[in-house]
Amino acid sequence: CVGLSQINPGLASHGGIVALAEIHEGYAVLEFGGGCQGCSAVDLTLEEGLEKTLMEKILKLLGVKDVTDHSDMSNGHV
Repeated sequence: CVGLSQINPGLASHGGIVALAEIHEGYAVLEFGGGCQGCSAVDLTLEEGLEKTLMEKILKLLGVKDVTDHSDMSNGHV
């Protein structure tokens, strides 16, 4: 996906990754993994990084949604 290939190296430096699960009703549905799953900063990453970048690159996008189960904190940071 446009933007994710640019964003994933930054997330990888913190042990994380993000993938596009689907585009549903105008929203990019994202799933975080690795160190991003359960991370307390994921909301900031989603809103300030991913959403901004993807909406700049994909003009018809209405926003982003996170479908990650962040209650599983086995890989995340507190």
